[in-house]
Amino acid sequence: MSTRVVHFSPTPLVGAPAKLAAAQRQIGLDSTSIILSDYPEKGPIAKKFIDGALVWNGAEKHVIELISHLTSVADVIHIHNDFPADKVIWLRKHCRNSRFVYQVHSPVREGPLYTPRAEYIDLPFHAHLVVAQYQPRHYPGYIPVPNIILDSPSLHLRQCNQKLKVIFSPSHNRSGRWNAKYSERLEKAIRGLESLGKIEVVWPEKPLSPTDLMALRRTCHVSIDEIVTGAYHQISLEGLCAGNVVLNRADFFSKAMLANCNDQLEHPPFVYADEHNVEDVLLDLVLDIDKTVTIQQASHDYFCRHLAPQKLARIFSNVYEAII
Repeated sequence: MSTRVVHFSPTPLVGAPAKLAAAQRQIGLDSTSIILSDYPEKGPIAKKFIDGALVWNGAEKHVIELISHLTSVADVIHIHNDFPADKVIWLRKHCRNSRFVYQVHSPVREGPLYTPRAEYIDLPFHAHLVVAQYQPRHYPGYIPVPNIILDSPSLHLRQCNQKLKVIFSPSHNRSGRWNAKYSERLEKAIRGLESLGKIEVVWPEKPLSPTDLMALRRTCHVSIDEIVTGAYHQISLEGLCAGNVVLNRADFFSKAMLANCNDQLEHPPFVYADEHNVEDVLLDLVLDIDKTVTIQQASHDYFCRHLAPQKLARIFSNVYEAII
């Protein structure tokens, strides 16, 4: 019998738990993602990240019964980010033999107060995981694990005399040392190059569904993640999948953590850009088609070698096997 896994997350977490559950099903695990609540109904990203998951709050009776059944027979309960006290009580009543895994996706607040939430969730966690971006430096005792991109890799190389096509699509305009995804200087640089006719820009006015956004990304040559922190986000992984040149400000440690969690030494071929040099970085790509093509190919090849969902899903199954 395959290992039965139930993922619980307070929100969709931009689809990360649902994608993980789907990847785990590809390698034979019986895995389900359950979201306590979708993003606010009137917000711009409501209903955009719930595909492949069950939404608990507001669910019909038969869905609630299904959630209860899946929980009661689960070998592993995988908690993402947080879990409210009333649901902990419910979970303890339904789980008799499950093992519990806790995973951090984002810190509770900006530093220096990085309060570990696991110790406030009254469950006997047998493994602690953290997304391998910037967070591991704040959770040194946790096992770094990757986010998963389910889309098939693609590659549409820039053609001779083709204008550089750039996509910038931050999911949130947050501020803060590690969560910032927007920069006024970046906007000025992009708009300035666009007005000069140097680049073609894809900048959605409102959040798109992951499917629509990936379809757009596949038509582009460059994906820009944020350039404010020393980190990267899921956008960067999606850019590699789409065969894009990926611009971000990921530092050595952020890139090394992605490599190390996958037991390999090769760092992702991200292109460094910050607020002060992003215009020069883009202009360099505008003028050098061969360089653009070379980096696009490197992005595609890296994704195929190291970030295939079935390969990454086995990182989690190894954790489960160790605690069951």
